[in-house]
Amino acid sequence: MIATKILHYLDSLHDVDYLATIVNSVSDTELCDIINQLLQSEDNEIVSSTCLFIQDLVLSSSRHPDCEKFVKGYSESSIVKTLEQLLFSPSHFTREQVVYALGKTCSYNSVSVLNQAFNEFRDIDPILLPRLIGEMGWLGAENFWALLDSMISSQVYITRWAVIDVLSEFVSDDARVHSQWFQSKLRCVEQLRQDSNILVKSQAEYEYQLLKFRSSTYELPKAERKKKRKDLERQYKPAFYFAQISTAFANFLYSKRQTQYSIAELEAFISDMTQSSKSG
Repeated sequence: MIATKILHYLDSLHDVDYLATIVNSVSDTELCDIINQLLQSEDNEIVSSTCLFIQDLVLSSSRHPDCEKFVKGYSESSIVKTLEQLLFSPSHFTREQVVYALGKTCSYNSVSVLNQAFNEFRDIDPILLPRLIGEMGWLGAENFWALLDSMISSQVYITRWAVIDVLSEFVSDDARVHSQWFQSKLRCVEQLRQDSNILVKSQAEYEYQLLKFRSSTYELPKAERKKKRKDLERQYKPAFYFAQISTAFANFLYSKRQTQYSIAELEAFISDMTQSSKSG
């Protein structure tokens, strides 16, 4: 009954009283056991719904008197341990869900395990990396830039390509506000501009031009800035982005009911996608 209520939380999204009712129904230990069982399901939809429940319970109901005790003890609970174990699940989709759950529930003590997951999956699940590195950055991982440097040095071009997605999603472009971060981002992009793979090189060149544009034109009149941006887009916008390819491939896996993949499969998918674009 409790498991069913957890899985149906989506129908009562952000309803703190609904969350409190579940917490009140059983002891904290029993609730942890039920959540752990759901997390260990081989059904990704069940894992996804359970992660959503965990995230909202921890983030939204901490001040509710009936949830306060459970939420306070969450970081030391068996749930976090289960999520950490599932970082090494054979399912890409499960790994992605639990990375997000650990990040959004501020599981700061999980950074070392997330580092282990990075070392495990850097070159075998590159479409996981932007989510993984993003959440590690959110949790304050001190080796953020070292992780990106490690990706840039990878022999797998898709791992190198993933760096651009991390940078574009996570790191500010504003040279006036985050000069040190801006310079670090520029350094990474400049390296990738020289990449041997045309897909990586093209998007890196675009990002490099955008960075230069944003840092040198923010004082220009709006009309002139808009014209320069259009010129930049016309000249440098790449035919393919990492995020676009990553989403398309994840959808492909989902449609085939595949939960894992090989680099060879991903490379073949990208090759087919780019060739189809040329022939079209």
